[in-house]
Amino acid sequence: MSENLENITICKDCGLVLNKPKVDYKHQFHCPRCNAIVYRFGQDYQVVLLFAITSIILFFPAIFLPLLSLEILELKQTTTLVETLLIFFSNGYTAISILITFIGVITPFCMLILILSILIPLKLGKDAKFVSKPLKFYEHLLEWQMAEVYMISIIVSIIKLQKMATLSIGLGFYFFLGFLIMMFLTMSLFNPYDVWNDDELQK
Repeated sequence: MSENLENITICKDCGLVLNKPKVDYKHQFHCPRCNAIVYRFGQDYQVVLLFAITSIILFFPAIFLPLLSLEILELKQTTTLVETLLIFFSNGYTAISILITFIGVITPFCMLILILSILIPLKLGKDAKFVSKPLKFYEHLLEWQMAEVYMISIIVSIIKLQKMATLSIGLGFYFFLGFLIMMFLTMSLFNPYDVWNDDELQK
C-alpha cells in the first residue's frame, strides 16, 4: 500500500490523483483534467544557489547607494531607494510607501532568503518534508513579487524629470537593475516542482 502511495501525486490546482511522472529534467507534465503543470524542467540547485546569493549581494547596494541625482539651478538632490520611500511616507503617502516597500523591497528579499532556506538543507541531504513550510510560503509570495514595477516607475520618472532638470543616474540604479536581472534568473531557474515531486533530490 505504501509503495503505491509513493508512486502517485496530486494536482495542486484541481486535486486529481495522478501517477507520479518519472523525473527526467527534459519534459514537463500537465494535468489531463485542468492542464496545470504537474512537473516542469528545473535547473541544478547549485546554479540556483549561485544566482540567489548574487542577487542578495546586489540587493544591499541597490537600496542604499544613490539612485538619482537631480539638479535644478544651483540646487542638487541625491536620493537612494530607501530615502525615496521615506519621502513618500513623510509627505503623507503612507499607504503607497508601505505598498511599494512590501512589493519592491521586502517581498523580493524574503523570496531570495526562502530559496536559500529551501535549497541549502536539500544540498545538505535533508528530506523534502524539512522544507515544506518555507516552500509553501515562497509559492504564496510569488503573487506579490513585483519589484520590476518599482524599476518601471523610476524610468518613467527619469523621462519626465529630464524636461525639468539635469539628471544623473547613480550607482544604485545599476545595482538595482542588476539585482532585478539576477532575481529574475533565480526565480526562472528555481523549480518548486522538483522539491514536490522528485524523491531523488540533487545532492
